[in-house]
Amino acid sequence: MGLLVAGGPVGVQRIAYSWKLPPARGARLRDYRIGYILDDPFCPVAPDVRQQLESVIDALGKAGAHLQQGWPAGMRIADWYGAYFTMLGAAVLPNDPTSHRAWGAAVGGQDVARRCWAEYFSGHDAFLMPVDFVTAFPHDHNPDMMARKIATPAGPRPYLDMLKWIFHATLTGNPATVCPVGRTAEGLPCGIQILGPFLEDATPIDVAGRIAELTGGFVPPPLKG
Repeated sequence: MGLLVAGGPVGVQRIAYSWKLPPARGARLRDYRIGYILDDPFCPVAPDVRQQLESVIDALGKAGAHLQQGWPAGMRIADWYGAYFTMLGAAVLPNDPTSHRAWGAAVGGQDVARRCWAEYFSGHDAFLMPVDFVTAFPHDHNPDMMARKIATPAGPRPYLDMLKWIFHATLTGNPATVCPVGRTAEGLPCGIQILGPFLEDATPIDVAGRIAELTGGFVPPPLKG
């Protein structure tokens, strides 16, 4: 596994630190306790994406995985997304106006999110959710990122809505793996996001492989020429 080669301390840190990747929590789908959410008003998912995700959950249930629908108790999506967005702006914007007080509040939110997921993963092994609310889309090249839009069946959506399903892993540091789960009626590939326990990267990777066995995994698109 690439993580066994690439992971761990580097440089002088190797003098004092060691690193060992914990094994996956399961050896078959029946071993796994998997939570999931396929849609949420905070970032509604397009119908074609949801249809693909529902088929995966159905396949997992038939394969014997222990499934539980719903967010972890204590989830504060809007607050934690705000913390993530504050920290993102402070990291990438050259003249970011974030105050020390706002930064401190964001770090506090990050800590609460980490503890919430840690508690959840004490009784669950993985959590499934969308990668994005749409599949591949025509790019909007408006120089103003905040003005860019993505077309959906329900109307245009802001470009930055693309961050609303992936921010959980970025904010907390929990590992996340994306697994292909088939194609929509338009032939566009769709995936599902698998969030795992902190520092237990092998678990979502293993779950992804087992989902691929059910769905057929990645299928290369036809060559044009």
